[in-house]
Amino acid sequence: MSLVGCDLLDLLKPGMRMGKSHVDGAALPQGVDIMSPREKLGFYRWLVGEMQEQIFSRPLKDRSSSEGWANVLAQRGSIEGVYHGFVLSTEYITMEQKQKAADIKALRFFGLEMALLDFPYATESDERVQSASAKYVKDNMSTSIFTLKKELGERIIKEADKRKADSEKLAAWFSGIAVRWAKLDIPFGLKQRNDKDEVFHFNWAKENTLGMVEWELLNREHRILNQLGGIAVAAPPAPSPSPAGK
Repeated sequence: MSLVGCDLLDLLKPGMRMGKSHVDGAALPQGVDIMSPREKLGFYRWLVGEMQEQIFSRPLKDRSSSEGWANVLAQRGSIEGVYHGFVLSTEYITMEQKQKAADIKALRFFGLEMALLDFPYATESDERVQSASAKYVKDNMSTSIFTLKKELGERIIKEADKRKADSEKLAAWFSGIAVRWAKLDIPFGLKQRNDKDEVFHFNWAKENTLGMVEWELLNREHRILNQLGGIAVAAPPAPSPSPAGK
């Protein structure tokens, strides 16, 4: 699968948005207004494939399984709706039940991030954050990695929704998290996601929809916990552009 005449890496560059509502929960990539229907569907197929790989932490078995969800996004279905379709599925629930308790590295990341969401203006060294983080770790010692991923993901969606009416607040919140997580040096699937420039991430988030901002955080969160939990999947590289008409 390729994006005809469109470099996927450009989709994460700021400055190409044209007239789209920032609070829209749909998956609207950069430059959507100048993309052909074929390019748009190619993007949605790639996005759904990435979602399935990172949420379920397994290589995509069959590209046809992405087709229905890609069509949902093409019809302006929300990222949140598709995400919930995966994490509330029978397959995901079964994985939650079968997976052993998460190891301490994943638990510590989960605990710290939940605590930082509890105290959004505090630093990691703040006593309140440290206390809340320790409690999250203690309370989830027997929790599976898939449940941790889902719980942190739900919290991210909730917090993003709180800020959706103010593009600058949402962008500032997103960029702070994006830079902090980039410092972990865990590959996030596209080069720009690992950029440690907060201004870059702020500008990108300010120009994008709520849905795109949500997935960019959810993608990173799942990749980090997959890596720390020892269940990371080696996803195929992002599709390269092909000459128009090919």
